[in-house]
Formats: sequence, structure tokens, C-alpha cells
Amino acid sequence: MPTQEAYCTMKDVLAAETAALKGRTDTDAGHDWLSEKEANRQSILADALSLSFSTEYRQLEKTNANGKVRQIDAPSLPTLVIQHLWMELVMPFYMSAEPGVARNCLPGRGVTAEKREGSVLKEAKRLFYDRRELCFLACADQRQCYQRMTVGAYRLGMKALRDRVPGGSAALRTEDTTAYWRWLTDFGERVSFVDGRLPIGTPTSPLVHHIAMLPFDLWLKESFPWAIRYADNVWVAVETREEANRAAWRIRQFWWYVYRLRCKRHMATVLPIDGNGADLCGYVVRRLPGKTAASHDKGVTRMRPATLRRAVRCRDDKSWASYFGLMKNADCYGIMRKTEKKMRLSELTQRVRIDREMDARHIDMKDLEGQVHNVYKYEIRRGKEGDNWMKALIGIPETDKETGKQTGKIRAYEYHGNYQGIIRWLRELEKTGIDFLPIEEGRIVNECGYIYEGSTNQLQFIEEDGE
Repeated sequence: MPTQEAYCTMKDVLAAETAALKGRTDTDAGHDWLSEKEANRQSILADALSLSFSTEYRQLEKTNANGKVRQIDAPSLPTLVIQHLWMELVMPFYMSAEPGVARNCLPGRGVTAEKREGSVLKEAKRLFYDRRELCFLACADQRQCYQRMTVGAYRLGMKALRDRVPGGSAALRTEDTTAYWRWLTDFGERVSFVDGRLPIGTPTSPLVHHIAMLPFDLWLKESFPWAIRYADNVWVAVETREEANRAAWRIRQFWWYVYRLRCKRHMATVLPIDGNGADLCGYVVRRLPGKTAASHDKGVTRMRPATLRRAVRCRDDKSWASYFGLMKNADCYGIMRKTEKKMRLSELTQRVRIDREMDARHIDMKDLEGQVHNVYKYEIRRGKEGDNWMKALIGIPETDKETGKQTGKIRAYEYHGNYQGIIRWLRELEKTGIDFLPIEEGRIVNECGYIYEGSTNQLQFIEEDGE
């Protein structure tokens, strides 16, 4: 039988240490840890396996921008390392089992995450703009979700997680599945709860809340055509007002009878999606009536009025950068232009720079023709008739204008357009399944359109019949 040492390894401890030390290596606590890092790592591993560790917190008080005061439990660095160790072990299980309803404090999830499947705002825009068969939104908010989260609710979630892990014991480090899950569950309880309560300000608390909410998230996914949860906020979209009222009631009953959590009365509402819009995590999304999913101007997205007022009045560089990032995800172009007029453009671009994919100086194809260059990255887009546009990031060796010698630097450029000869060649390269990037020492030639030299089989002679 495998021993308990299979539950956790030094590799897991090193990953947890890296996560905990991020941004803390120059602090006194970071220096103390690194001065005896080998002994500290061995101690963390032994304490985790035997569950003999103790946790330590500092009590802090923080006030949000809206004036809400929160009591924060800030963990010490050794406590932070062992918390990240538990997260390192349990996070892969949770990500393989969760149904995609939760949108906060998870990899690839957030209000404005890159992919729609992980973003609150992008998913809300799809609901309001495209899914026109869903006409009503049921909203609910848990009351004191962390303070009232119990150890029993967490352990119930761990049982649901264990039952949904794909592959059973084959997915674990040991064949003794029952003993492993008992140890992992006890580990999470010891490292996450303080005197039976779930603290605010620790990295494990959001994950514990997600695990406890796993049965609820699974129920949401099975019961409603559209549902997302951001921490303690839940939104469900249905077709009729009756269904929305029924959904709001069922959510409140689920929270009370399973978790003993109450719903905030003023936050439990039913809204018509075709009305004045709904506030989802700071953005007010509104559907414009009389449109279809194929129409233009299907809806509008604004920032929460209070947040927008603070953004317009902001004069602090760091704060303005944050507000600018929020505004670019909403329909606030006019307000952003107005702000630019009040500020010098150079100051604005110094405060916020937007990273764009393959963003480099443009070069026309006629200027690139004949120049030796490397292709590092490309993108091909499709239209109704097939591939009709491409963009490529290339590098051209820099040459000193006075001496004519190469400087050793590679200048970055991009070209784009409907170059069918190049597009078809790249598609054929993709079919080989070989990683062909970067393409080195490429040369563009204009032969029946722009192509890469040697990329086509060209006719040399005309063969006449009978010869």
C-alpha cells in the first residue's frame, strides 16, 4: 500500500513557496524565509503530511471605495506557504469538476476575463445582445457568505468534489482514495478556517467558498438555461417572469436549507432584460429592443454611475490607469475622448499602455518584397467565403545607414491583408502538424500575387499534346 508520503511532495512545496513569495521576496518576512529555505521547506512538508501545523494571522481593517469597512485576517508567510500548498493540491481537482458557473478567483476567470466562458461581462453581453429568447433576470446575493460559511458546508462540498473527480483513484497519487480524500479534506479545514469561521483576506477562502458552493453550482447548471455566480452574487436568466420569480425563490431556499445562508432582501430581485439594464459587477448592461442576434447596435454597456463619477474626477495617475482599464470594456469612448482633451496625450499614454496582439510598426508588402526576414507569429481570419485576411509579425535584420553593416538587432514589423498565396501556403503547413514557426530567411516575391519564394510549384514549360 502507498504511504502517506505520496499525498504531497517537495515539488508541491516549491510551487506553493513560489506563489507565496510573489511580491514578498524583498520584505523582512521574505528574507527570513529565504535565509533558511531548505529547513523551512522540510518543515512545511512534514507538518502538512502530519497535519501538525498552526496558523498565524494579523488583524487589519480596510475601507473600500464605497465606505464599507472590512476586518481582514492577513496570514504570516509560513501560513501563506502552507495555504498555497493545499491550493496546489486541490485546485486541479476542482477545475476538472466545476461546471463553469463560478467566475471569481479562478484561473482564466474574472469580470473582464479574456475568454467569454470565464468572463462575467462578456457572458452578460452575449445574454443581453444575442440570447433574445431569455427575457427576465433573477438576481440574488448571499448575506455574510464568509462569516456564515461552516465547516460542514465545506466538507459537503469536498464530498461532491470527490465524487466528480474524473478517473477515480487513477487521477490521484495513491490507490487508497478514501484515506487520501480524508487527509486532503482535513488539511483544507485546518488551513482555511479560524475558530470555525472562514476569514476574509486569505487566498484559501475563495476556493473553500467555491468548493462549498459546488453542489449549488451543479444544480444551477442543470436547472436553468443561463446562470453565473461571482462570489456571493448569482444571476439566472429565463424566459418568463413567473420562471424568474420561481428561480429566485428556489435559490433562496437552497441557500437556507443546505448552507443556512440568508439572501440579502434588497438584492433579491427580478428584472426584465428589455428594461433599463442590470448591474453586473460594476457594469450596467442594457438590451435594445426590436433587434435580432444578427443586428448591429443590439445593446449598450455602461459603467456603474458611482464608479464613472469617480473616474471622471480622478486626478491620481495610478487610480486613473485602473479606471481607464475599466472604461475600455464599456461603451465609454466619448467620455474617454473628453478626458484626453483635458490631459496631454503623452501623459495619458504614459499612464496606460494597451498590449495588442502582434502590435508592431506596419510595413507595406511592396517595401517588404525581396527583403530577407523571419516570420514569428501570424493570424488568419475567415469570412463567409473562407480565409480572407491575415496578419504576420516579422523580424528584419537592422542595417546601419552609414556603414551598411548589420547592427545585430532584429527590427519588428507587421504586415496584413488578403494575400491568398501566403494564406494557402500557411494552411498547408498547418496540416503537417509540425511546429514550423519561426520561418527563417523568408523572402516575398510578386509572382501572380505576393507569395513566399519557393512556396508554389510553378510551371516551367508548356507541354503540347503529341510531343
